[in-house]
Parts: sequence; C-alpha cells; structure tokens
Amino acid sequence: MAEKAGDTGTRQDTPLTITLPHVLRQSQFVRFIASTLTWSTGHMLVFMSNSFLIYDMTGSGLWLAALGVSLAVPQFIFAGIGGVLADRVPRRVMLVSGSAIGAVTMSVLAAIAFADALEPWHIVASGVAFGAALGNDWTARQAFITNLVHRSQLVRAVSFDQTSFHISRIAAPILGGILLSRVGADGTFTLGATSFAIAALLLVTLRPRQDIGERQPPIWEGISDALRKIRTDTVVLIVMIFTAVNALFLGGLIYLAPVYAKDIFGGGSVEQGAMLTGMGVGAVVGALWLGWRGNVRRAGIAMLVTNALTVLAIGGFSISTILIVSVALAFVAGVVNAVHITLGTVAVQTRVDDDMRGRVFGVYEMAWGFFPAGGIVFGGLLAAFGPEPTLMIGVVGTGFVTAIIWLVSPAIRAYTLDQ
Repeated sequence: MAEKAGDTGTRQDTPLTITLPHVLRQSQFVRFIASTLTWSTGHMLVFMSNSFLIYDMTGSGLWLAALGVSLAVPQFIFAGIGGVLADRVPRRVMLVSGSAIGAVTMSVLAAIAFADALEPWHIVASGVAFGAALGNDWTARQAFITNLVHRSQLVRAVSFDQTSFHISRIAAPILGGILLSRVGADGTFTLGATSFAIAALLLVTLRPRQDIGERQPPIWEGISDALRKIRTDTVVLIVMIFTAVNALFLGGLIYLAPVYAKDIFGGGSVEQGAMLTGMGVGAVVGALWLGWRGNVRRAGIAMLVTNALTVLAIGGFSISTILIVSVALAFVAGVVNAVHITLGTVAVQTRVDDDMRGRVFGVYEMAWGFFPAGGIVFGGLLAAFGPEPTLMIGVVGTGFVTAIIWLVSPAIRAYTLDQ
C-alpha cells in the first residue's frame, strides 16, 4: 500500500513538469528570454520616453521626425553590418555589446536629466547610439535562437521569445508613464540603463552552439548570396515586404501615440501608456497562444488574415475619440500582429541555413529599420494633416499592400509550416 501511495504521489507530481513545453524546461533558453525581456524593456522605455519628452518639450511633429531619422539611419546601416558579423563572430558577443551600448547611453541621458540640462538635441543624438545598438543586437538575436534550441522547437521558441518582448510592451509603458509623470526623465532613464545592464549579465551566462567556418566568403559575395536567397524564395521575400511595410505603419502609430494622448484625449504620459499597454497585452496573448499551440499549419493564410485584421483594428483606432475604445482596439491589433510577426520570423528561421541566417536576418532587421522611419514619414504628415488623417493614410496604404500580396502570390497562400 505504501508503494502504491508513493506511485500515486509521483503521478500527481508529474503533470506539473509535463504541462510546460519542452523549450521552457531548457535553462539556457529561459535565461535567453529573460534577457530579451530586460533588453526590450530598455528599448521600449527609449521609444516611449524619448518620443513623449521631445513632443512635450517642443510640441513639434518635425522634432518627432528628427528623432525617427536619428534612430532609423544607424539601425538600417548597422543591421546590414550586424548580419555579416553574425555569420562570422560569436552572436552572444554581439548581443552583450548591444545591451552594453544601451546601458551606457541611458546612463548618460540620466546624468544629463539629473543635472536638469536635458534638451531636445540630446534625445535626438542618443537616438544614433540606440539605433546602431538595435540594428546590431536584433539581427544577432533573431539568428541566435537556432543556436539554443532544436529546429522542431522553433515555433514555440520564437513565440515565447516574442512573448518576452511583448511583456515589455506592457511593463515599459506603465513604468514609463508613472515615472515620467511622478519622477521625471531622470528616473525613467535610470530604469532603462538598469534593464540593459541586467540583459548583458544574463547573456554572459549562455553557452550556445554556433559553428563558424574557418573560411568565409568575401563580404560582398556573402551579402550577394543572402540577397539571392531572398529574391528566389518567394515566402522569405514576402516576409521582408510585410516587415518593411508594417514596421513603417506601426512605427508611425507608436510615434503618434503621444499626439493622440495629448491632442485627442486631452491627457499625457498616462494615456499614452494605456494605449501602448493595451497593444502590449494583446501581443502577449497572441504570442502565448501560438507558443502553447506550437504550430499553425496554413501559415501563409494565417499571415495574410492577421495582417488584414491588424489594419482593420488600427483603422478603428485612428477614428476613435474614446480612450477605452482605443485601448480595446489596440489590444486586438496586438493579438493578431503578434501572431503575424512570429509566423514570419519562423518562416525565415526554417527556410534559411544557419551559415547564411545572420545575413538574411540582417536584411530582415533592415526592413524593421522602417519602424523608426515611421516617425519621419508620419511626423511630416502630422505637421501637414493632423493625427487622424495621418494614421488613416497608413491604414489605407498597409491594407492596399496586404490585398495585393493576397491576390497575386499563390506561394504565400499555399505556404504551410510542418513541425
């Protein structure tokens, strides 16, 4: 009887272990997604606080555009450089260096803010460092996942890594909104510096598998090979197109958030934080759902549908004048957009060999470089047309691209993901 009781106890304990997906029982991967959480919290604090502060200080859409330029140009350049490096040097080293640059830059801003000497040009200048670090870091981060987990676990691994990123979209707006309204810029920058420092420390503990060939092709030949792969693989090419268009669109939305908070809802950083948090909560729900599901076999159709739903949700957001309605629409956009992004990332992961993955993800990150460029485009449109027409222009443009891809590309409609 005692033996049976012991057996029963064992059976009762077992479900607590097996309910977790296998990838979440790998300590290295758990530390990696923890680093993603702290690293992305730092970057979300950068995007939120810097855009709010510069608009609050100047009231100018053109200053928002200048901030977008300062981030977009170095992010674009260093994404290409980072892609080449990610196939030639340890990716972990690249990740640690990216987090270190973020920590140092945030510390400098915090010191200036503590001295009550913060000016708009300081924020724009810091954007150069953040853009360079982001381009380098995010390229290596995407390619790095396959060095930690088996190919069969990629959908879950990418989904849970995206979940960490999206959790920061909840935490950072809440923390940033509270700190900006009650403590000021100095406290916000200090929290950002701390987040980046913790990310660097977590990354140092990882011991990934990465085989770097002794002989690498010349740099331009390697870049040419990656571009040829993108050009000849229709699914990968469409992922790149979707990424560039959506980055521009969503980047514009993020940069318009302080404008909506102040000019449409008559509020400030708290209202901005509520909208961004709504989208972040939705993104966590979408990424967690896909992580636990493990796969969406008709991935191409799913990518098309989720992009169309994102456009519709933000279209409603653009004309809403009620904060709670806008937050709800942001939540819906977050859910479907998270599924879309994760499926696109997995498509690149599974269709590109590891010895070329860094360079291809370099191009992918260059496409994401259009995110801060959204500040350039939408900031200029804002100065001419106001917030609602500006965002609606983005809705119509992104919807048009989605419809064209759906109609003319049988390859994406037929794309399936079998894992």
